[in-house]
Amino acid sequence: MRLPSLLISIISLMPLTPLFAQNPFGDVSNEPRPSEYLLWSAETVASIKAELEQGLKDGNGIWGTGFIYKRVLQAADHRPHNMSIVLRSGYTQPEIHELKWDMYVILDGSGTARMGGERIGWIDGLPPEQQHPELQGYREFQVTKGDIMHVPARVWHQLVTEEGSSITYALINIMEEE
Repeated sequence: MRLPSLLISIISLMPLTPLFAQNPFGDVSNEPRPSEYLLWSAETVASIKAELEQGLKDGNGIWGTGFIYKRVLQAADHRPHNMSIVLRSGYTQPEIHELKWDMYVILDGSGTARMGGERIGWIDGLPPEQQHPELQGYREFQVTKGDIMHVPARVWHQLVTEEGSSITYALINIMEEE
């Protein structure tokens, strides 16, 4: 009596076997094959950070702020993203992007991320370097080395640090299709 039960059990499992034996990557084409296998070693990132720190000391922050970056990977037709290494210190203006999502990978330092809400204090006609807008109605998150932050398109966001401190991160911009 046990043998028929065993045979029925084995037969009932047979249709599932081919499903589990399928190669899940069998239909993925590797042509054209991009030749962009890239690595930014810890040594390379430290060198970029030192370059950015010197840039801030030399007064090269964007709009006179403590915000400077180096683009390390450009977007391309086959790659809808880019990457920069960013160094921020103190106040920097809130940002919003129509078609760009941001991924932050905190490499060094710490800061406060402000997400959502609305920008206030922008004066039309005044040059950006003379502006000091803020966010109102935002959510606040403390971020530090090792954290990863995801910011969708069309969301106001701002990353600030305490006076005298800084934060360094890899910023990966992912572009939406228009």
